[in-house]
This record gives sequence, C-alpha cells and structure tokens, in this order.
Amino acid sequence: MHTFRQLTIGLLLNLLICCSTASTADPTIQNANHIFNVIHDSMRQWGSSLHHNGVSFFLATVPAGTQFYHGTSIPGIVSGTEWLAFEPEHAMVFARPHRGPPPPTPPDGDSDKEDQNSHHEELRRRHDQDPSHPPPDFKDVDENDSGYLHTYAAAKDLRLVYIDGMSAGKTNKGTLDSQDYVLFNGTIENFSKDKKPHRGSGGEYARAKKACEMAENEWEGRIDGVLRMEAGFEIILCSFERDLTPIRTTQVKKDTRSWGKGKGGPKLHGPPGGDKKRTGSGPGPGGHGPDSSRWMRAVTSRYDSIGGNRVSLNYDSFVTAYSHEFNLFPNDSTLPRLAHLSPINWATLRSEITAMVLSQDPKSSWDWQATADMIVTRYSDELSYMASGNFAEIKDFRDHIEMLLSPFIDYSERNISEEAEICATQFLPFQVQDDKPLAAHALHHVAHTICSTLLEAWAEERLSLAQGRVRSLIAYLDWTTWKECRGCKDNEICVVPIWPMGTISDYDDPKCRDASRPYEGEDGDSYWGGMHG
Repeated sequence: MHTFRQLTIGLLLNLLICCSTASTADPTIQNANHIFNVIHDSMRQWGSSLHHNGVSFFLATVPAGTQFYHGTSIPGIVSGTEWLAFEPEHAMVFARPHRGPPPPTPPDGDSDKEDQNSHHEELRRRHDQDPSHPPPDFKDVDENDSGYLHTYAAAKDLRLVYIDGMSAGKTNKGTLDSQDYVLFNGTIENFSKDKKPHRGSGGEYARAKKACEMAENEWEGRIDGVLRMEAGFEIILCSFERDLTPIRTTQVKKDTRSWGKGKGGPKLHGPPGGDKKRTGSGPGPGGHGPDSSRWMRAVTSRYDSIGGNRVSLNYDSFVTAYSHEFNLFPNDSTLPRLAHLSPINWATLRSEITAMVLSQDPKSSWDWQATADMIVTRYSDELSYMASGNFAEIKDFRDHIEMLLSPFIDYSERNISEEAEICATQFLPFQVQDDKPLAAHALHHVAHTICSTLLEAWAEERLSLAQGRVRSLIAYLDWTTWKECRGCKDNEICVVPIWPMGTISDYDDPKCRDASRPYEGEDGDSYWGGMHG
C-alpha cells in the first residue's frame, strides 16, 4: 500500500504540473466542452434538439443533384426565395390549400391552432413581382382542394451558411438568437404594436429577406441560402430559378379532416402566461395533419445524421460565440443565449461570419465530427458504466480504468502526464497536432480532460471519490448520447421535444413511444412555453 501511495502521489503531482500550463483564461479552453458538442451535434436532429440554442455558424456545401422537396398550395414552378425540405414528409405537411388569412392573435387566449396552420408560411411570391416585396394577400391566391409536392434537384453545388441548433424553431428560449441578433442586429420585428407576440411565421419572411440580402451584398453573392433545423432540416434558398432544376410536381391526397379538431394531438407551445398544461391539437407531428406519423419517422431517421453525404460542413474554419469571452449563460441558465449581449458583441460575430464566407472554402480538410464521434464512441458507455454504482470495491474500479487506459501506459516507467497526452491524441491526426484549428484544439482539450480525470479517479483510494470524479466529468461533457433511448420497438421512436411539441419530461427523460402518436395524450408542462413570450 505504501508503494501504491507513493506512486499515485508522484503521478498526480506530475499531472497537476502538466495541466497547470494551460491558460484557463482562454475561452477556447473554458468552452472546449461546448465547442466539442457544437461539432458533434451539427447536422444531427438528436443533438441539435437537446442543445437547441445554437451559437455557431458553418460554411456548408450541398452537392449538385441532391433532391429537395417543397410543399405548397399551387402546382406552378417556384421562383424567387423559398424554403426547401430534405425529406418529402416534411414538405408534405405544407402541401395543402390556403384557407384564407390567419385570424389575428387572440388577446389572451390560445392561438396554437392558427400557429400550426401557418407556422411555416410560404415565403415565395405568387405572381411575377419583385421578390423583395411581401407576399400577396391570401385572398389573391387560387384555392385548390389539395396541395402539391414539388421535387427539385440542386443545379450546382450549393454554398450555404448553416446555423446550428434548432434555428428554425420559433421559440422564446433562444433558438432564434443567432439569427435575430447576430445576423440581423435585433431588427426582426417579432411583436405586434401592443407588444404581444406574433403567431404563425414569427418573422420568417423578414428573416429570409434579410438573409438573402446579406448573401447578395455583404457576402458578395458567395452564399446561396441558409440551412436550419426544426422538425427536420430545411434550406431557405434565395433563388429557386437559378439554383434548382425542377423534377416533378405531384398533387397530394386531399385531406378531408378538420384542421385542429382532433383529440389527443401533440403537446404544443402555449400562449405566453397561458395554461401550459394542455393537450394541443393541429397538424403537427403526431397530430392530425397530413402524413404526420411519417413525418416523425422521417425526422427521427435523421437523429444521427442528415445522411447520404447530402451536406458537408467546413469544420476547419467556423464561427462560434464560444471562442469569445462572452457571458453566454446569464443568470446561471443551462443553455446559451445571445440576446443579452451588446450590439458590439453581435457585430464582432457578424464580421467573423463575413470574413469566413469571403475567405474560406466550404469544404474542410479533415472531418472533425468523425473524430468527435470516435471519442464519444470510446468513452460514452464506459463513463456511464463507471458512474452507475455497479462497482462494489475500489480495486475493481481501478482495474476497469487501467484496462481501458492500458494501451497508453508504459509499465517500465509510469509517467501520468505522458499517459494522459498519448490517450488524448489517440484520434487526432498527427500532422495537425502542432498547428491546431479551433476544432482540433477543443477536441484535444476534451479528450485530455477525459484521460486525465480517469487517471485521477484511478489514483483515488475511496470508491465514492473515484466515482464522484467520473460523475463530474459526465456533467462537464454533457453528451446527448446519455439521453438516448434504449430498446425501442420497431413501431416506436425515441421522443424528445422538437418545436412545437414536447414536454419538460420529454427533455429530461426521453422515452420510446408509438411512432404514429408520439406526443399524444401527454401531461405536464409544455417544454417550449409561449412563442416569443
């Protein structure tokens, strides 16, 4: 025992000396865990639904020939600025006739039904006018008995700006901060004259218009649109006629049901200050809209990836608020916010985005998300197991850690700092270790934190202290893999809040539910609350 104590004390001193050389004032070090998760969650429905407040911007490429879908009320080919879905089921939700203009927001009542009918209003013009003008009144549009699904293909490699998180979710929780404040400098009007929040589009037309103005002017025509996520990934494309090849238009099956009159629909966001313990209804996923169950199947099939190499991100050069000394967690919030920052802070990020767009190629030289995946795959289950309380003796706990780290140990001469570094650099490409981009810097720091913490836990003499170190590490890492459901049946999906559906319980403890009605009959507080409340 005396020899073991001498060994562990010496190794721990070595580790402390090693780790003290890192500058804790460097925001990249302070926020390395968050930057790691930005990379790991990007273009993934699961991670981006849990870490839904994005504060980062990437250059994205969509290869020529990629097929997209657009749901609308008319069969004519789309021109100008409009939205595209990656999945046909996503677009089909909006392939329906217009039923006249949406009603005004009730003074204090529930307006979820209206919001569901128009939360993704068509952006495009329906006549040959300047696309910078607002859309015409709904009364000017010919009404059809059913809607249409348009299929398009990218006519070229599309250059996009990807806004991470659930950036197409119209919520008051911070999902829109990166657009409304960083890109648009607080100029999006989300409130009516009486300061009550708008329902429906929530300023979507203004966002699309301003984004495309930036693409044309500030970004010198180098960007074709923006890429965002809600219940599915979507693109706001600035010029359909320039960048897309029409493939087909199909009329969808007529929906004879009454919108918003079913029972047991999804849990929707409620009005600000209103009753948030209600069962919503309407055409959202799991409710009574067209193809709603298939929509959720399509959404959850993209939990782990957009698939098919349809989107490539540049991980070598991206912009994130985490690389600055900003207070992104005001009032001890658990998710980052940008709305409270100063206009100078917003301008700093906006200038970095512009510099990225004008100077960088959309494709990166190394897939840093794949590197993050290898780190998560190696340690996620192991850390969960070590924190589970399944070990009765400290010796068994130490033996398990030693087995995990044995490839990095030279038993002829133990050196804990070298062991931690060898462990940390296992998945990093050797040629970039001396000149690290932001992604490599963050991934290396997180991997080093994992390895050094495990070595510290191995040196503990009390099981409770050793497990405490691992549990603190898990809290620091905040990987979304630890909320994944296990053992869902073939007819089930793992349910997490995806705007506008879901409860607080769904966020805290996602569960397997019937895919045909995943949010049906839920009790408890709505996760999203009032939109812009």
